[in-house]
Amino acid sequence: MLEECRCGNCKRLLARVGEFTELQIKCSRCGTLNHVKASSLERSPMSELRAATAAQHVIRSLPHIEANI
Repeated sequence: MLEECRCGNCKRLLARVGEFTELQIKCSRCGTLNHVKASSLERSPMSELRAATAAQHVIRSLPHIEANI
């Protein structure tokens, strides 16, 4: 779910954000530099799925090595 990120000074909507750990946005209306940090670094189930898919892709792209014993 996306959350609204509003300017801390004038309350203008700056962005709608999903997964992030830290974000910095300058308000185009009043020029205030707004900082947002994640309250938790726990990964969502979707992040776990993406990580597993990426790991499988890396493993498949590795050259197959056969050992002659």
